[in-house]
Amino acid sequence: MIYPATLALIPLAYLLGSFPSAYVAGKLFKKIDITQHGSGNVGGTNAIRVLGVGPGLLVGVVDISKALLPTLWAQQLFGGNALPTLLVALGAILGHNYSVFLRFKGGKGIATTIGASVALFPQLVFWLVLLGVAVIAVTRYVSVGSMLLVTALPVALALRGASAPEVAFGAMLAVLGIYLHRSNIQRLLAVTENRIGKKKQL
Repeated sequence: MIYPATLALIPLAYLLGSFPSAYVAGKLFKKIDITQHGSGNVGGTNAIRVLGVGPGLLVGVVDISKALLPTLWAQQLFGGNALPTLLVALGAILGHNYSVFLRFKGGKGIATTIGASVALFPQLVFWLVLLGVAVIAVTRYVSVGSMLLVTALPVALALRGASAPEVAFGAMLAVLGIYLHRSNIQRLLAVTENRIGKKKQL
C-alpha cells in the first residue's frame, strides 16, 4: 500500500539526493566547476581526483548520507512496510543521478546506493562493499568494482530470499548503475579506462 506520506517523502528524498555535494565542494575548496574537470562527473571518485582525498572523501560521506537519512526516516515512518521505504530510497538515489540543481545531470549512484543499502540491508551491504573494494584493489579500476557491487546486489537479495519488491529494487539499481557506467564500459573495452595511480586520460 502506498501511504499519502510516501507521496510527500519521495520528492523530499529526491531533493535531498539532488544536493550536488561534489559541485559545492569544488566551489568551496578550489573555486572551480567540477563538471568541467576530470571526468566531469559529480561523484566521489572524480572529486578525489580533482579536489584531493580529503574533500573527495567528504563528498563521499555526504553522498552516502543523502540516501541513508531519508531511508532511515522512511523506515521509522512506515515500520516494516518495505515498498514505501524502497520508493523513498529510490527517490534519493535518482536525485543524485539526475539532480534538479544540475539540469538533471549527476553522479553514478554508487555512494547513494551504499547509503540506502546500509539502512535496508546492513549486513549484506558490508560484504558487497568489501567485494567491490577487493576488485578495485586487484584491478585498480574503480568502475569495475562499482559495477560489480550494484550488479551483485539483486543476486544476493534473491539468494537470501528477499521479498519481490526488494529484489526488484536491487535489479533497478543494477540496470541503472550499468547504464550510467556505459562510457566506462566503452573505455574498458578500448583499454583506455583510467586506473588508480595513473594520470587521468582525457
